Amino acid sequence: MTATTAARAVRHHHYIEGSQAYQHLARHSTGGARARYTLKAAEALVRAGALQAADQELRRVKPPLSARLAARKEALLAEIDAARSHPARAYGEARKALRHPNLRPRLQAEIRRIEAQVSLSLGHPVRAARDMIARERLLVSRRRLTNNETALWHDLAAVPRMRLRRLYAQAPSRAVRAWARLQIIARRYPPQSQRLRAAVAQWRHRYRKFVPTAAFLRMILGAKGHPRPAPRTVALLLPLSSPFAKAAKAVERGFVAMAKVHPLPGNPAIDIYDIGSNPAAATHYYRRAVRHGAQFIVGPLGAEAVANIADHAHFTVPTLLLGLAKGGPRHDPGRTPVYQFSLARTLEARQAADRASLDGHTRAAILYPDSPFGHRMRRAFARRWRHLGGLVVAQTSYVPGSTGYVRPVEDLLDIAQSRARYDRLRRILGMPIAFTARRRQDVGFIFLVADAPDARLIKPLLDYDHADTLPVYSTSTVFTGRRDPVYDRDLDGITFGDMPWMLVGNGRMGRLRRTLPDAGRYDFTPFARLFAYGADAEGLVARLDRLSLGGGERYNGLTGALSVRRNDVIRRTLVWAEFRKGIPRLLDHFQHDRGLFSPRPHAEGLPGRS
Repeated sequence: MTATTAARAVRHHHYIEGSQAYQHLARHSTGGARARYTLKAAEALVRAGALQAADQELRRVKPPLSARLAARKEALLAEIDAARSHPARAYGEARKALRHPNLRPRLQAEIRRIEAQVSLSLGHPVRAARDMIARERLLVSRRRLTNNETALWHDLAAVPRMRLRRLYAQAPSRAVRAWARLQIIARRYPPQSQRLRAAVAQWRHRYRKFVPTAAFLRMILGAKGHPRPAPRTVALLLPLSSPFAKAAKAVERGFVAMAKVHPLPGNPAIDIYDIGSNPAAATHYYRRAVRHGAQFIVGPLGAEAVANIADHAHFTVPTLLLGLAKGGPRHDPGRTPVYQFSLARTLEARQAADRASLDGHTRAAILYPDSPFGHRMRRAFARRWRHLGGLVVAQTSYVPGSTGYVRPVEDLLDIAQSRARYDRLRRILGMPIAFTARRRQDVGFIFLVADAPDARLIKPLLDYDHADTLPVYSTSTVFTGRRDPVYDRDLDGITFGDMPWMLVGNGRMGRLRRTLPDAGRYDFTPFARLFAYGADAEGLVARLDRLSLGGGERYNGLTGALSVRRNDVIRRTLVWAEFRKGIPRLLDHFQHDRGLFSPRPHAEGLPGRS
C-alpha cells in the first residue's frame, strides 16, 4: 500500500478505498507523516459523505501540529459542519484556519472554497462571490481557474438584478466591480450575439488586469455560459390518476409545500400534469409541457415512465427525472442538463456496504427475500461489498411473507450442519451427550434485506441461533416510520440507514416539520418519505447548476445530503440509526442531531472535538 495508490483511488472518486489506504499508511507512520495521512483519510471520507467516520479520524489528529496541518484539520471540520447544516460554526472554523501563517496557496484556496459554500448556505451569494474572487489569485492550474470562474459565475447569476447593480456601484474592490459588470453585460445581450462579443471585448479592455481563462470566455460568449434565468414555469409530471395516485399526491404536496415556504427564485408558476396510468404516455406529456412554456421539468414518477422519457424524449429544457433510467437518458449532456433523482433501495444497499466497511467489517453474510426485489438488493450490496475488498462468506434466501424463516436462518449460520455433526457423534458413541448448536464463526456481520414484518420474525431467530452478537445491517425497509416500541423491540440491534426526515427531530428538520404545509398529514405514514422526496425535488431545481460544478458541494435536503455525481445522478447520503428497546436511535451523535423519537430534549453523549 503506497501513497500513490491511495491518491489514485481518491482521484478516481473511490473515496472509501482511498481513505482505507491512507489509514493503513497512517498506522505505519509516526509524527507529522502520521497526522498528514490521517488528515488525507478524513478528507476522502468527507468526499464520500461518511461524516461520522471523518470526524472520528480528525479526533485522532492531536496537537502539536504544524500550521499547515492545523489549518487542514480546521478546514475539514468546517466542511463537516457545513455539510451538517451548521453554517455559522463552519464559517468560524474556516476563518480560524485562514489565520495560520505561511499556508500554501492550494490550501488557502480550498479554505476559500469552503467559505464560499458556507456563505451560499447562509443566503449570501455576494459574499460567496467575494470569497471566490479572493480564491482566484491562489490558483495556478488553468483547469482549476476555469472551474473557479464558472462557480463564481453561478454565484453572481443568483444575485437579483437590482442588487447586482448596487454591488457594481458600491463594490469594495476593482475585482468585484469587474465581475459584477461582466454579469450585467451577459444579462443585457443575447448569447452568441455580436453585441455580446463587442461588450465583452470592451470589458476586457477596461479591466485589463483581470484576464479570465479562454475556456471561461468561450463559455460566456456561447449559449451554454449565458446565465440561465430562473424559470418562469416549472412543470411537474406525476401519475395522479393511476394505481399509484396516493404516492404521486404525496410527492406533489411535498413539492408545492416547499415552494410555499422556500419559493424558487422568480417565484415561478408550477404546472402539474397528470400522466395517467400508462407509462408510455409520459413522453407525450413531456412534449406538451415544453409546448406550453415549461422552462424546467420535474418528473415523471415511476420506473417505466422514466424509462419511456429517457428513451424517447428530445430534451430541450433542464429536467430532473424522478427515478433512474437504465443506461441514462439518451441526450447530449453538453446541450441540456438532465438529472436523475431516485429513492431506489439498491442505492441504500450500496451505502449499507459502505457503512459496514467503515465500521471495520470484512466478512459478510446476506439474508434476502427470494423475489426480484430481494435479488436486486443482494446484487447491489454484494457488488459494492466486493469492490470495497470485502468477502461474502454466505448468502441465503427466504420466502417473504411466510412463516418458514427457521430453515433459511439455520442454513445461513450453518446450524443444520452443527446438528448433523452432533447426530453423527451421538451415533458413534452410542450415548446421549451435552450439545449446544454452534453457528459458523467466519461471519463478521449480516446484511438483512427485509421489510418490518419479516424482520420482526427473522431477528429473534438470529438471536436464538447464537447470532445475537453479530451486527445486523439493513435499509430503510425495516422501519415503518412510526414509533412502535412494542412490535419493534424484536428489531433491537439492527442498524439501518434512512433519510433525515424520518429520523431527525431538531434543527432544520424540526423547523420544516413545523412550517411545511401538509407535513403533518404524512407524518408517520407510509407516504412520509415521498412527501420529503417531493420537497427535495423542489429544493434541487434552483441548486442543480451549482451542485453540478462539483468541488464537494452539497444540499442538505429532507431525504439526505444531496450532491451531483459525474453522470448527473443525485447522490443521497443517509443518516444511520439502531433499534434499541424498539426505538430507532441516531448513531452519529457528533452531528448534534436529536432523534425524532428520542424521549430527551437533547442528544446524549455528544463527544467534544480536540
